[in-house]
Amino acid sequence: MSLSTTPVREALCWLGGEGLVERGGAGGFFAPRLEAALVARRYELRRLYLLCAHDRPVDPPEGLIDADTAVVRLQAVWAWRLGALGDAALFDAFLRLQGQLARFRAAEARLFPDLEGEAETLLNASAETESSLLARYHARRVAAAPLLVLSAEGAEIDEDEA
Repeated sequence: MSLSTTPVREALCWLGGEGLVERGGAGGFFAPRLEAALVARRYELRRLYLLCAHDRPVDPPEGLIDADTAVVRLQAVWAWRLGALGDAALFDAFLRLQGQLARFRAAEARLFPDLEGEAETLLNASAETESSLLARYHARRVAAAPLLVLSAEGAEIDEDEA
């Protein structure tokens, strides 16, 4: 590709810092192996991050989040809420985690046909019901972590398994 190795190495180090690639034993880089248990723990961790924002609910200003789908709006609301807390370390950790879970969005869409309705329900939830809905939302993904990993890797999932 006629690229200098320095910017490529810098990019790979940055991706490694985000947890999107890992350094191999021989000095090269590779995509991290998908493990269902690790994916499940990441979903559980995201729920905990979101509960931090739930303790101090902050609604985004009207019109701040303009997206076509409820799923994209929900992701944007979550990021806005975590950012509005003013805790840079928490926000950075949340964004890093979101980046790691991004590879499963298409798999979620394949496995959960009611994804848009689920996101709409969360977007319209009252403060009293939101934490239980967040728990259910994430528990569903934790339980489906093996199928999400298979689907993200391109395996065909039988409808009955989901």
